[in-house]
Amino acid sequence: MTPEQFNTIYRSQLGEISRFLARRVAPHEVEDLAADLFEIAWSKRASIPQGLELPWLYKTARYLIANHRRKAQNRSRIFNMLAAPEAAPSAESIALADMGLGSAWEKLSVGDQELMALWALEGLDAKEIAVVMEISANASAIRLSRAKEKLKNLLAEENFETEKTLS
Repeated sequence: MTPEQFNTIYRSQLGEISRFLARRVAPHEVEDLAADLFEIAWSKRASIPQGLELPWLYKTARYLIANHRRKAQNRSRIFNMLAAPEAAPSAESIALADMGLGSAWEKLSVGDQELMALWALEGLDAKEIAVVMEISANASAIRLSRAKEKLKNLLAEENFETEKTLS
């Protein structure tokens, strides 16, 4: 990947990555994490699958967020601070805004919640989700289908009107 190609990817994906990060970390951390992510992407640009740059960035961002949270927890223990940092709404908190949907969402497994969030909030298809979750495209499609079906059934149990958006 040439510097010009990387620059094109950077300019076209920065907004998506920033929104992805903003839903998962505190607002003041988004810019630094995005910079770290693109620094990693630059160093690994030869191994980024062409055409799957955004899912690769999402996958790498998930690791970066996990490491960031682990470091924050360690700092918190060191300083014995129990206050949670202010954060942008997560995918879960967005879903919980509606009581019926929130109740159904809570009953999904963490894995199903992540799949649904990548599909519904990030707009990824099964192939792109496969890259993010590091599973096969077939497994991604099957898991996504099952997660949608679980949510649909849970919504029906909650007597919540489901639209055909999950189909």
